[in-house]
Amino acid sequence: MSRSTAELPWRIETPDPASEAAEYYALRIETSVGVQMHWHNFYELDFVSDGSCRQILNGVERPCGRGTLTILSNSDFHAYPIEAAKGERLSTYSFHFSECFPDADTLRLLRELSGRQLDCSREAVFDKLCREFAELFSECEGEGREKDALVRSILAKIVITALRACRKERGGEERAMPVCPELQYIEKNFRLPITEGEVAATAGFSPAYFSRLFRQRYGITFQTYLLNKRLQYAYRMIRSSSASLADISAEAGFNSHSYFCRCFKNRYGVTANCLRERLRAREPADPPKAPGEETGVREEH
Repeated sequence: MSRSTAELPWRIETPDPASEAAEYYALRIETSVGVQMHWHNFYELDFVSDGSCRQILNGVERPCGRGTLTILSNSDFHAYPIEAAKGERLSTYSFHFSECFPDADTLRLLRELSGRQLDCSREAVFDKLCREFAELFSECEGEGREKDALVRSILAKIVITALRACRKERGGEERAMPVCPELQYIEKNFRLPITEGEVAATAGFSPAYFSRLFRQRYGITFQTYLLNKRLQYAYRMIRSSSASLADISAEAGFNSHSYFCRCFKNRYGVTANCLRERLRAREPADPPKAPGEETGVREEH
């Protein structure tokens, strides 16, 4: 039976997300009609330079306005509902880029910040980010061999500025995720039927050694990490769309809907259907923490 994707969030893709070539583009968005729910197979930085509305980020609605910076990975969902009758509008810098583009340190910081909406409205921070985004967009329109290096450098400055704002907001340092080949591969391919042996080969290890190393490094098995990643993605999609649970489980990488339902109940302590009913009733639906969340398998509150 064919799957209906009419209610799945809009999916935006780069031409070749697996390419090692530099892949990025910049968009200046000004709208009074809003942006529908969507996700990407790449990273995105959204910086609001003017206007105000709301943002729905991974199923949670928040106020959004001048100085809001959102950092999105390939498992984040968001939308900008706008009520034009109330005079709402939105003007943003939106920069899209593949995971292959940033340097390793910048990618580590992006993983630390992804899925967050940051308040960068303080005048000094806002002015600095406006200048950096304007410079970034200017360089994106340029040419020459130095273009990629310049864009990469400005991106790093923006991410560091965002990290400092985030640390001030949260009152201290946070442990950053390491950038490892196995995690990069899982991030790109977790919705596909990947195997531990396949990931071990990309990291240059034998399957047996990789299995031991993965558990030592992250405190959980490869299969548990992959399962948590898929469940996290499914949880966010349930909160962000009205797609059927069968479609969501398939989109998240599960080839058995009944297996997905069992795993979801074990992971969150509630069935996927019950979660959806709670969301429809506007009940709080923040999930409990589970082993492996300190290695990047986390939900946003």
